[in-house]
Amino acid sequence: MSAESRARRTDTKVPPPRAGRSPARATILIVGGVIAVVVVAVVLVLSSGGGGKSSVQGSTAGQSTASTTHHTHHTQTSPNHGESSAAAASPASTTVAVLNGTSINGLAHSLSKDLQQSGYAQASALNGTPPGSHPTTVIEYTSGHHAEAQGVASALSVTQVQPMETAVSSLAGAATVVVIAGEDKASAVGETSGAGGGGASSATGQ
Repeated sequence: MSAESRARRTDTKVPPPRAGRSPARATILIVGGVIAVVVVAVVLVLSSGGGGKSSVQGSTAGQSTASTTHHTHHTQTSPNHGESSAAAASPASTTVAVLNGTSINGLAHSLSKDLQQSGYAQASALNGTPPGSHPTTVIEYTSGHHAEAQGVASALSVTQVQPMETAVSSLAGAATVVVIAGEDKASAVGETSGAGGGGASSATGQ
């Protein structure tokens, strides 16, 4: 073989590739970077979500505490209101006027005596007949004297209690509670007459 032939054979040899591993390494690095970014994003999302729940729970707890405090304050003030009402309902200091709402002579006078025996020393029968018919006895009161009216109603076994009407106020004078005697109390006059009090009742006409 000549020297020229050997030179040709040497030139036709292809060197072995050395850079075959570079694309694989680049792919691995890219995939690893993507996975790391995804993991970091998931951690951030979970962290922010947990913080939001904590804030909501803290706000709810604060509202519950404020509501409980308000309810406790309201409960503590209620007994004081009850005590003032009870003090205002003293029978001895209550001025009661009794009006006859029927045509039965001596009815108002009889009921005023019943109230005096129950401790209402300032109860008195007054002349004057309130307008309208009164089949049942009614207790009326001026502003701020509802408790006293309830006490009078209890003493006479009356269930109907209401604010004082203008027509009744003009007949009541300075009384804070007015009893309008109705036909349901007619038996009270019969009991008084049987006890020998009928003459006084007939004289008053009330």
